[in-house]
Amino acid sequence: MFTARLLVLPLFLILFGAAPVRGYVRETNTVNGSEVPIAWTKNRTVLMNLSLPAPGPFPFEDGTASLNAAAEDALSIWNQYLVHMQFAVVRNSILPPTDGDGSISVTMSSTFYGQAFGKGTIAVTLVSPRGSTLFEADVIFNNAYDWDCYRGTLQWPDGPMDFRRVALHEFGHVVGIDHPDQANPKQIVAAIMNSTISNVDSLQPDDINGAHSIYDSGPAYLTSNPAPNLVNLSTRAFVGSGDNLVIGGFIIQGSQPATVVLRGIGGSLPALGINNALEDPVIELHRADGSIVSERDDWPDDSSASTIASYHLDPTNSRESALLATLNPGSYTVVLRSFENSDGNVTGTGLIELYDLHTNGGRAGNISTRGPVSTGDQVLIGGFIVGGNQTKEVVVRALGPSLSGAGVSGALSDPMVELRDASGNLLDSNNNWGDHPKAAQIQSENLAPNQSVESALQATLNPGNYTAIVRGFNGATGVGLVEIYDLSPAP
Repeated sequence: MFTARLLVLPLFLILFGAAPVRGYVRETNTVNGSEVPIAWTKNRTVLMNLSLPAPGPFPFEDGTASLNAAAEDALSIWNQYLVHMQFAVVRNSILPPTDGDGSISVTMSSTFYGQAFGKGTIAVTLVSPRGSTLFEADVIFNNAYDWDCYRGTLQWPDGPMDFRRVALHEFGHVVGIDHPDQANPKQIVAAIMNSTISNVDSLQPDDINGAHSIYDSGPAYLTSNPAPNLVNLSTRAFVGSGDNLVIGGFIIQGSQPATVVLRGIGGSLPALGINNALEDPVIELHRADGSIVSERDDWPDDSSASTIASYHLDPTNSRESALLATLNPGSYTVVLRSFENSDGNVTGTGLIELYDLHTNGGRAGNISTRGPVSTGDQVLIGGFIVGGNQTKEVVVRALGPSLSGAGVSGALSDPMVELRDASGNLLDSNNNWGDHPKAAQIQSENLAPNQSVESALQATLNPGNYTAIVRGFNGATGVGLVEIYDLSPAP
């Protein structure tokens, strides 16, 4: 749960003022009565959702094509000096800017989330920490100014304001650096991070040293080992309550353990055009006997957060969930639900993701996900990647009526399944499994569904990304199950 304000963690208003100008300082948070420096989780990729307007004629004086391009350039400049944290951008993001949503938005407005900027305030950065960890840092530029991009002497107030140098300053706050000229004791240094705008139009040694001091040290970046398996398995569905949670299953195959990263995604989905996303997802990992292996809420709170980020598997939203686990051979389930005391919507579209790191001898395979199947966009979607450089034989099944025998109420009466490639092209589909051209082969592999109205297909796939979509035939709705089986021998 992301509740910086409710936990009495201060929400800093870092103002870049337009008053006359009069070594680096870290931003801090009060923890147990003491001021502690704050920073992002080491090795995190901080995704900046750029949704700045396009005011005035283009290009700007320095040739920059747009405000979003200028913001992206300012972030790339900071990236040169960040080792164990990096900025990434979504230019022209469609994510609705919201305070406290766990995502990082960069916008321009007449207010910052309904509050007045105040006299002489050019921009505001809202920094939300939890303990010593940064969780969110939205940047809002004041649209009352005439903006341009240029170098050298500041043309304001007789001319336009320089967006680029203001962006460099505000993004320095996102890095975790405060105003050196407002420190105690006050520091007199040349810095873009001083509290008032000046003729300084680039990062100065003091600014750069501040970035180095925070992010030069950290754990090594890691990579998973490539393998000719099904990797990066995911399922998207509507997360409700009761039996309408999203439940994923998988098997650790072979005689050795497998190390996996599991993620529960919700808040970042609106940036992909998915509405009504689950705002505060929680994931639970269960053994076959139902006992809980692990439960996670906001991923930066996890003790393995830096390791997850080291594999570049950190969720882009701080309210999303992730866990790292080394699991013995056997069957496991993952439950995706809302945080019980969430201050937002407790239902919505969510995503379960499983990443097999292939650092051990076992493998994660035979993924299945149970969830509500409705109409329109509210279908059950299973995604997977065929790794390696060889073709892979898979069976995809869509079940419904047989769930009733397992005590699931409201089962989907007539499921159908589609298999599509990364471009959305339909590769295969099936309604009743017995009608599929490979029905006899599926049956010989003991993978035929129990009910004739359930669906199954078998396909040989090249390496790449695929999705399996479960719908109700003739608009039927209910709880369904999508299953993806790797037919290659277990390790």
